[in-house]
Amino acid sequence: MTQSRFDKLNAALQTSGLDAVILNPGPTLTHLTGLHFHLMERPVVLTFAKDQDPVIVLPELELQKVASLPYKLQVFAYPENPSEWSDAFRRAAQALELTQSGGKRIGVEPRQLRLLEFRYV
Repeated sequence: MTQSRFDKLNAALQTSGLDAVILNPGPTLTHLTGLHFHLMERPVVLTFAKDQDPVIVLPELELQKVASLPYKLQVFAYPENPSEWSDAFRRAAQALELTQSGGKRIGVEPRQLRLLEFRYV
């Protein structure tokens, strides 16, 4: 079921003019992935880019939740120290070729994405 939701999202990205969509914990992330996270002081961000496996950036302490999923997910975990968090976000963006110089169009849920996550993406 999850793969069919990924396929529908990919089709929507193809027709929308967006290169990717970024989600943080909330109903949409749970519906698409079956993963349950809550908003906390440590950001969790899931990125879907056209024709690529989704990417998640999350704290190392949440790795167990993504250890044995029935679908492909690129995982970038960060340690406790906030000064090291941006490295995981940078590596995730590079994996999806969504670097700032790329001129990519990225969608967000405007009433869901917090400033905390926005600063990292």
